[in-house]
Amino acid sequence: MAARFWRIVLAARLLAAGAVGVCAAAFLAAPGAALVAGAAAWMGMSVTLVAVSLVVARRGARSDGSRAAIVMVLRILCLEAMQFELMLFRMAAEPVLAWLDRVAGRPSAPPAQVILVHGIACNRAIWRPLLAALRAAGIERVDAVNLEPPFADIDALAQALLEQIEGLRASGRPVVIVAHSMGGLVARAAARIANPGVIGRIITLGTPHHGTEIACRFGWPSTRQMCRGSPWLLELNGLQEGRLGVPLTSLYSLDDNLIAPATSAAIRGARLIELRGLGHLSLLSAPAVLEGIVAELRN
Repeated sequence: MAARFWRIVLAARLLAAGAVGVCAAAFLAAPGAALVAGAAAWMGMSVTLVAVSLVVARRGARSDGSRAAIVMVLRILCLEAMQFELMLFRMAAEPVLAWLDRVAGRPSAPPAQVILVHGIACNRAIWRPLLAALRAAGIERVDAVNLEPPFADIDALAQALLEQIEGLRASGRPVVIVAHSMGGLVARAAARIANPGVIGRIITLGTPHHGTEIACRFGWPSTRQMCRGSPWLLELNGLQEGRLGVPLTSLYSLDDNLIAPATSAAIRGARLIELRGLGHLSLLSAPAVLEGIVAELRN
């Protein structure tokens, strides 16, 4: 379902970029005008989207206004826009990529000791950089799940996650969950209702453990739950903060463009790994993050 959603997004963007290209060609009467204008419009959509999220996330945050700070923001903007493009195509093509993996002899098969859980509106395709890094590090028995539907209630997704874990894990063996963004909240909600010994450890990347202001702007069930101060979050943290029940490591960036404030990813009782200079999607492929996850899984 998420793959279909992103294919629709791709088609809409292609139509919009094509329309801009046609208008440019008509007004400028230059052979290459359509291609240049269309390409600029395509990338402009990603850059604008990331720029708006950066402005919203950093509003009220302290900034010294120095040249170094401005350069870092521009770097985050460019990297995050490129990551968005890569993730967009990967998620839209996830069924095809999964088929190619099977053809190449890399089927996803149980039993798994590490389960990868994506965030809102995403699918398992976002984990391809980490899967490659784990294979290179010799860490096997890793699988990634798809949680459907994309904008569902987090408790419903937690129940679906537990059902998938039972089908993937070795009998009687606890699993380690590595989760991005909302996936970390799904993992925590699952840990709250799971039988003892099912989940042994949770590693989160850019998870809004205390919510994010940006989520308050949307009306989907999961975004309402992720809104800072939501009753759902207050209840979850009231039960788990400082007494999580399973070891939890939270990796997060102080420059995250979707978690506002970025320190929302810090939760009492967890091992905290704080980074700088990375946007929300960049956490999925940055070498420092991939190396950190490999190190955590080896501990």
